Amino acid sequence: MYDVAVIGAGTGGLTVARLTAQAGQRVALIERDRRGGDCLWTGCVPTKALIHAAQRAHDVRESARFGVTHNGAGIDFSVIRRHMGDAQHQAGRAESDDRIASWGVDLIRGEAHFVDAQRVKVDGRTLTARSFVIATGSHPVAPSIPGLQEAPFETNVELLAWDELPASLAIFGAGPIGVEFAQAMSRLSVQVTLIEQAPRVLEREDAEASRIIATVLKREGVKVLANARVGEVSHAGQQIQLQVDHDGDQRAVVAERLVVATGRAPSIGTLNLEAAGVEVSSQRLTVDAYLRTSQPHVYAVGDVAGGAQFTHVAEDQGRTVAGNLLRRGRFSRPSKWNGRVVPRVTFSDPEVAAVGLTSQEARRRHRGVREWTVPLDAVDRAITTGATDGFIRLVTARGWQSRIPGLSRHLGDEIVGATIVAPSAGELLMPIVMAMRAHLPAGVVAWNMQAYPTLSLGVRQAAGRMFDPGA
Repeated sequence: MYDVAVIGAGTGGLTVARLTAQAGQRVALIERDRRGGDCLWTGCVPTKALIHAAQRAHDVRESARFGVTHNGAGIDFSVIRRHMGDAQHQAGRAESDDRIASWGVDLIRGEAHFVDAQRVKVDGRTLTARSFVIATGSHPVAPSIPGLQEAPFETNVELLAWDELPASLAIFGAGPIGVEFAQAMSRLSVQVTLIEQAPRVLEREDAEASRIIATVLKREGVKVLANARVGEVSHAGQQIQLQVDHDGDQRAVVAERLVVATGRAPSIGTLNLEAAGVEVSSQRLTVDAYLRTSQPHVYAVGDVAGGAQFTHVAEDQGRTVAGNLLRRGRFSRPSKWNGRVVPRVTFSDPEVAAVGLTSQEARRRHRGVREWTVPLDAVDRAITTGATDGFIRLVTARGWQSRIPGLSRHLGDEIVGATIVAPSAGELLMPIVMAMRAHLPAGVVAWNMQAYPTLSLGVRQAAGRMFDPGA
């Protein structure tokens, strides 16, 4: 019998397996495909490698404005594909079979099906465990649109396996995945149409951030159709046609390939969860604050747990569950997963990084909400690089400081949210995440000395606005 059986060798599952095995538990890690999960093979790693290549092509085209001339940017997609594969190989070394074995984990390949609450069957082999962790991730889903299932549509999975670039591409869905691919493909000389049903791209993010990204995409040649409904999809030969209602006007969008990027759903269909007595609601696992399912010895982490679908969330949840599995005993208490401060980044150019609440969300939940914004054209480092599309924005509200008279005047209020639209915005977000996690006042960020000229100085400028409006 195993102490822990982990189903799924993505980031969340690998984290649980490593930490529990290194603490002396007998651990089985079950994986039906490739260890490393979606992030390594069909998500973060190859996508960011592709975006980096597209950025280089864009830089070459834009270099003339800095006085650097060239003979044009040639695109060799076979070399880009090799770069993507090299990135996967290098990033995957930390999750090799030998590395997993060195942790003391039994890596078992095959598809797991629950037999009952204590047993799973993997390709005819039955495993018994005291505790289970479901970490099977998620998969792309497509909306119900007439003709879509008959058309040769693709998702990020298929796009990242392309051997050659199409001349034209339609992308349905302008969330982070759709925006990233639209910009990268356009920079690689593909004619791109980006279609979004919501009123704006990146609808979850700050409205000004959405406007800036839409403006940049259009400037680079992407056709952006927001507030657009796809009524029907058809195909003939090498062409796919979408009938689109855009702001009440009917139009046809024609492209060689169609990528659907409208969302993902937890991958639980083959687990036979009913046999284990694990409840499922709206195709999602039901988990509590400790990441336990309806069966207290069965946990879930990552995308399959139904929350924010980020690799860093899966890793953090894996640490929480591993700690709870190791806290056995009369006086040991489990820990709740803290999902209050979850950073997110859209790797467009400029990047959109955010954490916590927007101003509108904060005003619905807090008192004394204020917004502090520094446009990038007021940050000297951005001026020197010519990359001034964007801003740094902090949202503050009354926190514990307000309970002590006069303290907020000296320390500032608590940061409850932030949005940064800038090159490397994801890197700039880190001091804000740390301050929010520790409930530190904004003054802690404002009083730091930052090297000049850096983009990170802009974060200090934004925090400093509450003490010195001219900062």
